[in-house]
Amino acid sequence: MPENIKILTQKELKHLLYTKYPKAEIVLTDRDYAILDPEWVEKQAFKAYEEWISIFGFNRKINNSHWKTNWDCDDMSTSFKTYLRFIHAAHNPYTFTDRRMRNKHNETNADSVAVGTIFYKNSDRTGHAVNAFISPDENVSFFEPRDGLFISLTEAEENKVWYVNF
Repeated sequence: MPENIKILTQKELKHLLYTKYPKAEIVLTDRDYAILDPEWVEKQAFKAYEEWISIFGFNRKINNSHWKTNWDCDDMSTSFKTYLRFIHAAHNPYTFTDRRMRNKHNETNADSVAVGTIFYKNSDRTGHAVNAFISPDENVSFFEPRDGLFISLTEAEENKVWYVNF
């Protein structure tokens, strides 16, 4: 495994997220998580994701966004997370048996990537979902898949996080 890919265990990620969002429901589905390069996410992975969803007829037509009433923030965040997991699996194809018995090597043997979907209340009646990434310095950063950019949440928004899924 290359030394430049940092891995967080589920226990480490759980501690980081529960410390930051003690009131949120936090769901972690994998044993460990590879941290992605933020520059790669913004400059290459998101562009490839846009090409991928264009297969399904999602083109930037409404206010330069993929947003639709039946395809909104949670759908975009979840599908971008899923797309990154597909890329991770495709670039790390060898099974446990391949690695042990056939001496094959993946770029990383992490079960998943350190990207999740985070939900927060943005008014009394509505919420919003964005992607949460764990940065190389082990901080939580936020990505708005509507725009394809890393963003900052206000302290008030971060205090209203109610659900996190990695």
